[in-house]
Amino acid sequence: MHLVMEPDEERRARYLRIPSLGALLFTQGWAFGARLYGWFLLSLIPVFGLIALFVCVAFGRRWSWKHGSWGSWEEFIARMRLLDGIALAWVILLAGLYAWRTQF
Repeated sequence: MHLVMEPDEERRARYLRIPSLGALLFTQGWAFGARLYGWFLLSLIPVFGLIALFVCVAFGRRWSWKHGSWGSWEEFIARMRLLDGIALAWVILLAGLYAWRTQF
């Protein structure tokens, strides 16, 4: 028996293995938005927050897809892109506030 993956399945598997930028930059918000509520709660505890950060970056997309009860792949992709964008905007905002604050 020979298993052949469809091109869409290969693309989906590759996307799920990519580390999440949103989880790296904004762990709590990303975990909540990705429907990983247990990891969200753990990320609020200081020591476990670091563990949650690394785990969500490495495995968050796979777990979110598997356990998040998403209606479709398109809905999942749209949410991941939104969360990555929010995280990037958050870091840019913080950097801008830091730059503005250090001038005074």
